[in-house]
Amino acid sequence: TVASAAAGPRRVHLAALLTATGCAAALAVVTGVVVLLISSPVTENGAHAVSRPSAALAGLLAVLCCVLLGAAVGALSTRPVPLDRGWSVAAAVLGSLLALVITGSPARLAVTALVTGARTGTVQPSVLPLLGAAALAAAAAYLVCRIAARRG
Repeated sequence: TVASAAAGPRRVHLAALLTATGCAAALAVVTGVVVLLISSPVTENGAHAVSRPSAALAGLLAVLCCVLLGAAVGALSTRPVPLDRGWSVAAAVLGSLLALVITGSPARLAVTALVTGARTGTVQPSVLPLLGAAALAAAAAYLVCRIAARRG
């Protein structure tokens, strides 16, 4: 409340969203590097080699896509959008589930590309899903910051 009074609710809410997204992205990149280091660079049946640099790029794009989509879901499922905590939990669970199972979801497309690459040995970086997730995250942040300014 004090920060909102000093800097405005829109700026404070945007700072909180960017901080949460940055922390999640840092954790995702670190865990992605760990997975890259402990994994063997072959397909799941061991028949074909997989290029580590292309796998690293595809993994990085996929985790960033999932982080951005998770940030959008998180922003839309917490205050100031739903005012009651019970609805926040339900919205977060439903939003996370839908982000992974809906056809055309950027997270689903990115994870599917990783799984396909692990099976075939040909890794395709998920650039379009990342752009889609970035657009959704930006739209969600804009909407939530506008709502925060009105309710602040």
